[in-house]
Amino acid sequence: MDLTVEQTARRITADVVAKAPEGWTACVLRGHAGPWGTGLSGSGYVVPERPDVHFSVPFPHQALASLASRFRESHGWEAIVLELTCRPSGVFELVVFRDALQPGSGPEDGWTLTLDPGFRPSEPGAADDTEPSAPSQAGVPEEAVERLRAVLRQHAERPGAEPEMPAPATEEQFVAAERHLGRPLPADLRALYREADGDGGSESLGGHAWLSLDQALAGHDDYTAVPTWFGWELDRNQVIFDADPPNTVRRCSGRPGWLPFATRYDGNFLAVDLAPAADGRPGQVIEVGRDFTDGPRYVASSVTAWLGGLLGRPDPHAPRQTGDRSRQLVVPALDERLAPGVQAVHLNDAPSPVDLTPLAATPRLRRLHLNRCATADLSPVAALPLEDLAVNLAPDADLTPLTDHPHLASLTIGAEAPIDLAPLRTLPALRSLDLSRCSGPDLALLADLPGLHYLALSGTQWTTLAATGRLPAHLAAARLAGAPPLTAALDLLTTLGVDTSTAYRLSGTVEDASS
Repeated sequence: MDLTVEQTARRITADVVAKAPEGWTACVLRGHAGPWGTGLSGSGYVVPERPDVHFSVPFPHQALASLASRFRESHGWEAIVLELTCRPSGVFELVVFRDALQPGSGPEDGWTLTLDPGFRPSEPGAADDTEPSAPSQAGVPEEAVERLRAVLRQHAERPGAEPEMPAPATEEQFVAAERHLGRPLPADLRALYREADGDGGSESLGGHAWLSLDQALAGHDDYTAVPTWFGWELDRNQVIFDADPPNTVRRCSGRPGWLPFATRYDGNFLAVDLAPAADGRPGQVIEVGRDFTDGPRYVASSVTAWLGGLLGRPDPHAPRQTGDRSRQLVVPALDERLAPGVQAVHLNDAPSPVDLTPLAATPRLRRLHLNRCATADLSPVAALPLEDLAVNLAPDADLTPLTDHPHLASLTIGAEAPIDLAPLRTLPALRSLDLSRCSGPDLALLADLPGLHYLALSGTQWTTLAATGRLPAHLAAARLAGAPPLTAALDLLTTLGVDTSTAYRLSGTVEDASS
């Protein structure tokens, strides 16, 4: 194996050297590879005389895939991360490890370290066991069937569009489906499946394909029954927004009580909600899937009502919506666009210090990011239901206004002046913390945060924290910020108790390559 890996490393290095820009001194390729594909992250040539110019590097897709295959065979690693450093002389150094490490997307984004691969943060709706205030279903089976036939007649009027409908679902299928779900199907949806077992993929329902009952159950198991999780690099500060109308759908990205029944084949689904929130109704229709990982969309009070909407008929049972056009804003100032339905604000490049008082207009705000601007006072956010806060603090600002905040789960702080971290001890929901852009905090205090599962620090900060002997006890993931080499990330993994003795290291030169 060593010879094959060495030959592969030499070939990549030879290609890097051959395509290098004038004046380069090194090239770093950081890559990952596995069954789902290959990629490069934070890679590039180093050209000291042109530091602001980005030079593209060769993308050795086949070589990375080959390396992943070989390490899967030899080490049992399902996926790998690697760093190959090349010099103009042809000298190279290769480091390979399993995907407990993930490089950031940019050269200064560091490494994400997974310490407990089985850990998943909880979502707010997962612990929501409240029963809906209107427990009866709004759907009417006979009316649903009548509307289905009307929608199918409309669809059949299009040239060449008349669907050939499958046979109805059988009683055996209904029994098996309801046993699988652990609850009965909504009466109106059940009535539709007595008409036909889906539409055979003809997209007859307003451009949606009506799934067969077996397809619906498969979609339930694969897509809607469990929360989505894309790893700590993407989901460490995940926020699940409330639907509109509020409190109609439980705040989850996936739940066993959601059964998909229609799709446009775009990764999204219409689903019946069999376990709604307090102000919802069993059997209501929601939209979930690829574009709704931050929370489902409320569609209609029932399948009957949804079909009526396709025919231009109003939903008599629909709760009142807020009417706000967007639950997320990306703005240069806190202005009149703020509204009660806004749940996330990304404020970019505003004059500092930013006055956060206007956020009183957003009583449902759950995410606030201040990007390239700072605030001197966090008091205006103390009463907001924020779960994810990323702020830069002006020199005189502190964290005192956050004391005892009941909802704050993810906190990212940037500060040039030293700050007192003591208020963090009072945050019962805090699970994710990024202090990598802070100077001089008392890091030993972090051991007093039992709910902390993710921590991001610079290399110097990690060294300082390790020297105290008081590492947080329950970390599931960590980030080494900045632009450290893969070897530094491996050292930190070792410090945090992960065995890195199997890491593969190789050095050589292309001049020694055999043909």
